[in-house]
Amino acid sequence: KEGYEGTLMVNKFPFFIIFLELDPSVVDFNVHPKKLHVRFEKEELLYNKVYNIIRSLVDEKFIEEEAKYISTDLNNFIPSNEIQVEKSEDLLVKNNTELEGVEILTEKEEIFEESVQLDLLDQIAGNQFGKKSFPDSYIRGKYIISKGFPKLRLISYTGQLNNKIYVVLEGTNENNEEGLFLLDQHAASERIKKEKLLATYEKTKIFKQKLIQPLKIEVSPSEKVFLEETLDDIKRLGFKFEHFGGNTFILREIPTIMNKLPDIHIIKEIISDITEIGKDKSFKDVKEEIINYLACHKSIRGGDDLSLKDIRNLLVELAACKDSYHCAHGRPTLKFISYKELDKLFKRTV
Repeated sequence: KEGYEGTLMVNKFPFFIIFLELDPSVVDFNVHPKKLHVRFEKEELLYNKVYNIIRSLVDEKFIEEEAKYISTDLNNFIPSNEIQVEKSEDLLVKNNTELEGVEILTEKEEIFEESVQLDLLDQIAGNQFGKKSFPDSYIRGKYIISKGFPKLRLISYTGQLNNKIYVVLEGTNENNEEGLFLLDQHAASERIKKEKLLATYEKTKIFKQKLIQPLKIEVSPSEKVFLEETLDDIKRLGFKFEHFGGNTFILREIPTIMNKLPDIHIIKEIISDITEIGKDKSFKDVKEEIINYLACHKSIRGGDDLSLKDIRNLLVELAACKDSYHCAHGRPTLKFISYKELDKLFKRTV
């Protein structure tokens, strides 16, 4: 389970068969009357070896090569008699080149193409014939309604869909196939926040901001015990709590990725939730789960309206992640549909 961590969705588990060749003298088979459990002489060494083997394969198959498998299969929408096996030369994979860096354009470097916007009557807006000029936002937001025809309109100029969960992009995958990408804005933001929190926890230099006016927070007795036992670990995540007395704590610092001071009720909710997560285990055992929770809590949400700058920053930061293709809970951040698949869907090719 830990070897697959971060690549499977919640409540999904890997199927596995493990073969171990060991000296029988290092295994105690008499731990359980029904032999349901055994004890190894060097459990930590064995655990690390099995974990590293599994994790290396997971990294290779689910992370490093993920872009090859995120394409949405459209064959279900194509009649079976029209699906033909592609020629072998079409299946050759081109040599991959690693991304050495992410190009970031400043506003001055942005290139805008001049375009002509047509109004709903297919006339050039504001032309010499005196046609009324419609604002771009009006044209994009106006549905075309006709009996026997679907209710349609243009998507927003940012590519963000109306449900404000997905963003439509176009590009090229690592196999040099051109097509459309669908971005889940919450999943992408959650991955970015998780890796930042992990980096903060694992580094001695913590990026945090002091509060001009510290928050005084009242907690429950169980939350008090949890905070007292984990103050140093929580501090490594960027939160600096001090025990003020009784069930009262003072919050003096928060991690910079929180951007601004959250409402005191949100801080109380965070304390309550991470206490519940870690009540029966040590912080080390639930560190990943707590970080996943915090990453989810401070991410862009489904329903948040994003600007062009927001979406571009999201893509730049996602591209720099170690695992760009999964959120903190294992869901995909991107899905790809090639133009070749669209051609098959519209029967331009068979």
